[in-house]
Parts: sequence; structure tokens; C-alpha cells
Amino acid sequence: MSRPRGRPGANRQDTDVKILSHEKRNEQLSRFAAHMNKMVVGQPQAIEKMSDSFSRLIAGVHDPERPLLTMMFMGPTGVGKTETVRALAETVFGNRRAFTRINCQEYSAHYNISKLLGSPPGYVGGEIRPLLSQENIDRHYRKALEAQTGMISEVDGKLGRLFPPDSDRHLSIILFDEIEKAHPKLWNLLLGILEDGTVVLGNNEEVDFRQSIIVLTSNVGSDAMGVHLAQNGIGFSTGTSEAKLDRDVEEAAMRAAKKVFPFEFLNRFDEIITYHTLKEQHLYQILDILIAQVHHRSLRCAEPFLLEITQEAKRWLVENGTDVQYGARPLKRVVEKGLVTPISHFICSEQIRRGDLITVDLGPGEELVFRKESGVTSWEELESLGPFPQSAWAREDLGVKDDGGEKKEIVERITRVVANAGAMSGRED
Repeated sequence: MSRPRGRPGANRQDTDVKILSHEKRNEQLSRFAAHMNKMVVGQPQAIEKMSDSFSRLIAGVHDPERPLLTMMFMGPTGVGKTETVRALAETVFGNRRAFTRINCQEYSAHYNISKLLGSPPGYVGGEIRPLLSQENIDRHYRKALEAQTGMISEVDGKLGRLFPPDSDRHLSIILFDEIEKAHPKLWNLLLGILEDGTVVLGNNEEVDFRQSIIVLTSNVGSDAMGVHLAQNGIGFSTGTSEAKLDRDVEEAAMRAAKKVFPFEFLNRFDEIITYHTLKEQHLYQILDILIAQVHHRSLRCAEPFLLEITQEAKRWLVENGTDVQYGARPLKRVVEKGLVTPISHFICSEQIRRGDLITVDLGPGEELVFRKESGVTSWEELESLGPFPQSAWAREDLGVKDDGGEKKEIVERITRVVANAGAMSGRED
């Protein structure tokens, strides 16, 4: 008797059929997106596209005959394109510098390409290991496994299961920075790498890029983008004009890219991501990150001390470090010049000593004023009580959320501990 025809699974209970949710996320992928958004400020659309690409990677459904991910980042200078690669390396390998960087300015002449591929045996430079050798691009993966850092070393994670320690598959991240400045011969070389995932070196050794994340950055069209940014004026617009500015910059970048690069070159990428201009709120977030970095440096210097920045001082730093055409780079320069340089002079002149609390405020003349509170009366007594409390002082919110007086409370608490220890010692005598 013939079997009744119908849709597959028609005789199953309806409860067996489930609609898959687009909202549900893998825990490791969620941490990836959260960490990337924390490190790369003001580019949520770029991080979302990267997360989608990363999900294909850890799911193992990417094309096995091509590199794992191929992306081109475009946009104005100083908006976080290279910082995204650093954040990616820190997330995957636990080290911001764990990627192979090709500075394309060094390859503006065609004969410099030999530094990437090596010279044939018998030629000058044939004994020098090329930059794109398998050993060189895989070294960060091996170091991460040895140090057990980053997502790659998580045994229970999907990324760790894709690249187990006993496998010959080694994950790598390769950055071609400012690709438009390279000789077109390098673009032709990349055509083969992006399509087939392999390249042959000068010594006939084949290098496998099929386990590589390849990122290219480009400032192409910066002049055209600068015109749109200049029209926006100094400062920041709001509302619809911000969205229109981002669209104008994105369109200008793509038009310029199509004029500079061959169509077959642009067609090789999984994602072409245009970064948007940084808005005022983004610069305040970046300033918090920069202040936290300076604070951590203050804890590791010759005379460790606490650093606190008031909101008025932050406003002054952002106002003096704002240039919409150059992104966050002017802000970094203002922080180094306005904060780090004066602090270095105070340390050298012995005005700052161990355990001091340095508060940076805005003076009546619209200049930064540095005030000192000597909270620790005897550093020798403090050291005798235990190790230097870096773990408490190096919390990320210290140096960022400064209005709560948290650092001052730490100094006062340490002072009380020292005083109580002295009183106890006196009673014992």
C-alpha cells in the first residue's frame, strides 16, 4: 500500500516543531561583541557586521577554500579602523599586538614586495625569512596557547574547538594598513590570497591563509570626506544632520574606492565597512579610556600615585581635542600634552611621591590645575602591612568615574590602617 504523501514530519506532534530565534546568541559571541564595542567607540554598525562575520567563523560554515574572514575598513582618519584590529587581536589572542601588520607605505615601490614573499634561492636576500611566511603569521596563535590567553585558549569555547592545540590549523590575523598607498602589484598579490587562500613564496613554499582573518584599512577618499566634514563646521551637529553626514561620508568613501581600486579587487571582500565620524559623546567615552590608561601608567611608574580628573577638566580636554576631520587623534595629543607632560615634570621635581592623590581640575583662567593630597603618611609602614594595593587601585572605573571620591576614600582607608597599626604597636610596647 502506498504511503500517504505530505510534507516531511507531518505525523509528528506540533510541539516537535520550533521556530528558531534570531535573538538568541552564543555566549562566546556575545562576549566578543561586548568587548569589541567597549574597545571601539562610536562604531556599532561596524562591530555588528564583524560579529555576524565572526559567527560564521565559529559556526564553521565559512567557505573552506578561502580565508576565514576578509574585510576592508574605510572612513576618515582617527575613527578606530586600526583600533578595531587591535581589539580583535586582544579578544581572540589576549594581546593587542597579536597580529601581522603590513604597513603598505613601505610597499609603494614594486621591488619591496620581495620583503613579503622573499627572494628566490641564490638571489640577494634569499636567506631572509619573508614577512608572510607560515611561521611568522602563525606565531601569535602559538604564543596565545602557551600563555593560555584569549578566546582561542578556551577549551570549552567553539573557537577553541575549531582550532585545538593538537591540530595543524593555526588561526592568524593579518592587517594590510592603508592599502591604497601600496603598489598595484601588491593588490594583484592580494587578489589570489583573498580568492584562493594561498600564496607561493620565493623559495616555492606555499603559505596557507585559509585559517586567516585578513583586514585591509584605507583612507581613500579622505579629501572628499574632508569636504563633507568641513561643511559640517567645527563642533558637532545633532539629529538628522548627523545621520546625513554619515551617509555622505560613506558615499564619498565608496565613490573614491571605486575610482582607485579595480572592481575585481573590491569584489573579493566578505565585508566592506565604512566607519562613521566620531560625535561629542563618543569623544567623552574615548577620553575615559585614555584617562584610565594614564591612571594605570601612574600606578606602574617609579612613584606610584592616584590620579583623578574632574568633569570640568574633562570638558576642557574634549573641547581642546576636538577636530571632526581627524577623529580621536587630536584628543590623544591633548591628553599627552595637557596631562602626562606636566605630571612627568612633577615626578622629576619630586613634587609627586608614592601614594599621593593628584586631582586635575580646571582653574579660573581656563587652564588645568594639579592639586596634591598626601594621603599616606609613611610608605614604609604601608609596605610592611602587605603588597602594594594595585588590584584595588587599578579597577577600570577608577580614573573614569571620578566624581564619587573613590580614590580619596582608598587613601583615607590606607591612612587609617597605618594609624591603627601604629596604635596597636604602641599598646603592645
